[in-house]
Amino acid sequence: MIDEEALRSIEKLHQMKQEGIISESDFDAAKQDILKGRTRPKPRSPKPNAYTHPVAENDYSLPNDGDFIEWIMLPLKKYADFTGRSGRREFWMFQILVTAVSFVFFISIPELYKTTNLLFAAVSGMALLGLAVPQIALQVRRFHDQDKSGWFALFNLFPYIGPVIVLIFMLIGGTRWENRYGPDPYER
Repeated sequence: MIDEEALRSIEKLHQMKQEGIISESDFDAAKQDILKGRTRPKPRSPKPNAYTHPVAENDYSLPNDGDFIEWIMLPLKKYADFTGRSGRREFWMFQILVTAVSFVFFISIPELYKTTNLLFAAVSGMALLGLAVPQIALQVRRFHDQDKSGWFALFNLFPYIGPVIVLIFMLIGGTRWENRYGPDPYER
């Protein structure tokens, strides 16, 4: 006979399987453990140390892999959040937006002297300025993902070579697991 608590646990496991949180094999193994009377220890929260940070009030969950618009908009949701970590996907998906706005702005520069395009160029320029803060915050979080100080983003201020250095750093993958700036952003 199955007791009520075991039945609730199996129902919860089934729900987690339906939502894609656990796989079919994990579901079967956990169900067998429950039916045999074995229980798995509940995961404990990590002990605070030099590398753990309290969870921020705005704990942003990562979008699904195929949801490109959400990936592009994620840095805008974290507009001026200079804490935590961001992965390469978040950075490069946001670069699509910045590149598109830059392209529109620089295409309209030769037409600046025409009154019809002056408003369009002004709006594009203001959009670029508006994207500057999330861009810098995202670079700081990418440096944090590599376990480097966010001050490395100041390399952008060196003419010509500085942005190239930052771009090279943005190509480098982050540290796995938790580092002093928080947990791995892609560990779900």
